[in-house]
Amino acid sequence: MKIATVGLWHLGTITSLGLADLGHSVHCFDENKDVIQNFNLNIPVIYEPKVKKLLKKYLNRKLFFHSNFDNLKKFKVIFITYDTKITEDDKSDINLLFNKIKIILKFISKNSTIIISSQIPVGFTNRIEKFEKRFIKKNTKISYFPENLRLGNSLNLFNKPDRIIFGTRDDKSKRILNKVFKKVDCLKFNVCPETAEMSKHVINSFLACSISFINEIGQLSNKFNIPLSSLERCVKSDKRIGFKSYLKPGNAFSGGTLARDLNFLIKLSKKFNTNSRVINSIYKSNKHHSNWIQNFIKKNFKSKSSNILQVGLSYKDNTSTVRRSLPFQIFKNLRKLYNIKFHDKDYILKTKEVVKYKKYYFNLNSTKKFNLLLIFSDKYDFKLLKKNIKKNSIILDANNSNINKKLFKNYNYISIENA
Repeated sequence: MKIATVGLWHLGTITSLGLADLGHSVHCFDENKDVIQNFNLNIPVIYEPKVKKLLKKYLNRKLFFHSNFDNLKKFKVIFITYDTKITEDDKSDINLLFNKIKIILKFISKNSTIIISSQIPVGFTNRIEKFEKRFIKKNTKISYFPENLRLGNSLNLFNKPDRIIFGTRDDKSKRILNKVFKKVDCLKFNVCPETAEMSKHVINSFLACSISFINEIGQLSNKFNIPLSSLERCVKSDKRIGFKSYLKPGNAFSGGTLARDLNFLIKLSKKFNTNSRVINSIYKSNKHHSNWIQNFIKKNFKSKSSNILQVGLSYKDNTSTVRRSLPFQIFKNLRKLYNIKFHDKDYILKTKEVVKYKKYYFNLNSTKKFNLLLIFSDKYDFKLLKKNIKKNSIILDANNSNINKKLFKNYNYISIENA
């Protein structure tokens, strides 16, 4: 099929590459000419496994990049793939997305099908439908296809998902979406847009709940010296919970995604005056838990001359995304109080948010010594890093990672299990 995608950052990049990998001819649009130019030079705007490989493979074969929205009239199937902007308090700027879609509607031809994949609140699809019917009047069909991104593994999951949800209101859109994803072998649910929208909120809020819940259980378990890894295995063995559940105590959730959908539900509950004590408590509990790292450091390191090496800035491994990342926020806070450096994968230095902090990057060839190693990722050669950590220093494993703890047997190793 010949498909257009509009909006090229994380969601747009993964969707465009994923659709091309399914065999479609994908024409990708963005109003930012620099972004388009970079893609045409085989320079993606994000890092994820397989992104650069697939871009090189399909560029000018199945993938084409444009900044002129006039060309949208040539397409009958258009995916809206803007990443919805998330504010500092984890709220979404839906009006910005709404205004972008209003502009797109003016360029497309009559009887087209628009598929929104951006992160939206329940009721948003209907709002676009009403606007189109009242002001545009091109008989445009609007559907919702909730994105299934999991940063660090997005492309693998795009074409091999657990399930796909199509939020459609007409048979034509249903047929188009089923044709687009014909090669994807998984459960496919055809539901109304409101059900698809709400499913996204519920799934992310449930995941958020499990993270906050197990972090609180972890604190209680510490009082009885319960090994958290053993507790995790015991609980996950119950088939009603399962081995993929979020039941490993560690850092607070961040990145904005889970909190965004929690806030959608909190806002709805306020609007309709329903009981949301549990949902409200999840967000508050996570906020409280996110402070334990900085509180620990401030308590144990009084001197501003303390040297800290932080490993990892993105909120999840295998991605360059630092949007609403707790590790990145902690780094920015600590640099005002201590002598801090960070070490991360090379691609992180190319992100627009991190590039201005490039002087804080720690080169492994340096001989500088640190009082504290703050770990947010286990995807590093800690044998190399170890030479830069002073003896008897603190190793603070913020993620309760799967690193070889024997490496730090002569150090004061701290994780959530013994913090």
